[in-house]
Amino acid sequence: MASFKFNFSGEEEDENRENEGDLRDVEWLNSEEVIPKSSVDDLDELVEHAKMFTCGCIEIGHVLIDDIFKHNIKKEGFENIINLAEKEHSDLVTGKYEGGLKIWECTYDLVEYFENNTDVINFKDIKVLDLGCGAGILGLYAFLKGASVTFQDYNKEILELYTITNVLLNIEESGRDCEIKNFKFYSGDWASFDKLLATEKFDIILTSETIYNQNNYEKLIKLFENRLNDNGVVYVAAKTYYFGVGGGTRQFETAIQKSTLKSEVVWKTSNGIQREIIKITKS
Repeated sequence: MASFKFNFSGEEEDENRENEGDLRDVEWLNSEEVIPKSSVDDLDELVEHAKMFTCGCIEIGHVLIDDIFKHNIKKEGFENIINLAEKEHSDLVTGKYEGGLKIWECTYDLVEYFENNTDVINFKDIKVLDLGCGAGILGLYAFLKGASVTFQDYNKEILELYTITNVLLNIEESGRDCEIKNFKFYSGDWASFDKLLATEKFDIILTSETIYNQNNYEKLIKLFENRLNDNGVVYVAAKTYYFGVGGGTRQFETAIQKSTLKSEVVWKTSNGIQREIIKITKS
């Protein structure tokens, strides 16, 4: 199978965030569990649009993510999100669409980091949360390494026709005795998602490029505090600074200092747009 690459522009991503503004008055979607069907009726047709996700030497067999796929899907709700994003000329429409159709640049950083640190990061037989999952790349990576995975994204439609389909496409090739019912999927805002899960805990929480707006830091950090096992780890991959909205890794680290968590930068780029990976644990 041919490799598949995504074209990223730091300037383009920053421009997409410039109009995010103040989120305090936004009416966020309530969280709900999204129950997957045991199969997708048009899965064979969707396979035609699947590509191989590659990151260095890492390959994930089938991923539905390209412009051809988006423009050929005629599903109510999902098509509405695509049209909204195109109308706003942005990958982010606050409170309505939070970038779930795009694989963000730092996702690649996190996958590569895990591959380069297999001696200290073991996904086998642990519980993983892919937070703000979109296509589900981080969760799929963890699953293929042996983890039990829960996927969360803001838009229910993203999960129904995008994340879940990607999981279905990769279960068979994984070689694991597993069915779609072994995964969990949740949509909605982080605050209500945190409440919905009640007492559930995770060994590792993975999230990429979710700290671009400081107004969301409080509920994100609270979710980490409530949903992380005592010995668990959070990995946040993000840019050092998001122009236009003021968020970034330094601001997020400052917010963490006011919580029961502690953080350290475990990786950063050496050139280009500055990107980092933050490791977060309980104090």
